[in-house]
Amino acid sequence: MIEPLQDIFSHWGMDPTSMKPLLLHPNVTKVKAEGKTFYLKRREYFSIENRMEEFYLTSYLLNHHQNVESPILTSSQIPYVKEGERIYSLYEALEGTPLKKFSIASLTNAGTYLASLHLILKEYRCHNEVKGWEIERHVREWVKELGSESIGRRGQGILSRMKGCWKPYECLPQQFVHSDYNPGNILMQGGEVSGIIDFERIRTAPRITDIGYFLAGMLKMVPEEKKDHSINWILAFMKGYESQDPLTAGEKRIVPSLVILFLLQYAFFYFQQGHPEAGSSCMDFIEKLIGSVHFHGVFQ
Repeated sequence: MIEPLQDIFSHWGMDPTSMKPLLLHPNVTKVKAEGKTFYLKRREYFSIENRMEEFYLTSYLLNHHQNVESPILTSSQIPYVKEGERIYSLYEALEGTPLKKFSIASLTNAGTYLASLHLILKEYRCHNEVKGWEIERHVREWVKELGSESIGRRGQGILSRMKGCWKPYECLPQQFVHSDYNPGNILMQGGEVSGIIDFERIRTAPRITDIGYFLAGMLKMVPEEKKDHSINWILAFMKGYESQDPLTAGEKRIVPSLVILFLLQYAFFYFQQGHPEAGSSCMDFIEKLIGSVHFHGVFQ
């Protein structure tokens, strides 16, 4: 962020001693003020209603003893500052570091935490309209856009093989889900989950959508030489989740398809970002998972 931010911080009565944009997240500025660390996040595609709902939701979670990132109120008692078309929210940094090194223990803890989060979110009642998470539609739009490319044709073939999975999925109960539960948003400290960040995209969907999204995000991060560990890591995460809130047999049958669907999104994203080799490699991995008895057996 190059624009002058000093006036924005005045809404929180702050005088920062340092400000530094995050290299991998240019819409986020790390701020030092009052001996503490904060993050100022710029939202360009979210409404004021979204920002208010994020505040209501995270306040609800904090009241239920979940350590989550929640926007700080300004001196006007609102959780954002609007400058033109841009909306800014400020958050105090939570303790811990993102989940980068996978282990049986860390993934079990991540699964346990998600289940606890879902049980609380299940009872949450929103103040504003919240969108549903339409993952299949988004993937089909991508496939249509890339139809003339090899990766688009491969994607269409995979979707055809998965036909019939989505009607049972659409019949599952809907609830609020994090919708961005990935290793980068899970903070760890001393081997335990210390907090969860980034609730700005809260949506409604069957709870297993968060599970499929997390597993896909984990799998795409695993180096080729460690792919053989993937099944044990999936088992660890699922064991943690089900220790708090077991899945039904119907939910378990659908999870593999969700993982594949989200991996397809990653493959298409890599391709569109000018990394066709990464997209092709991701497609190869997807086809390997589809044919893997061990992968599908995890969810039996």
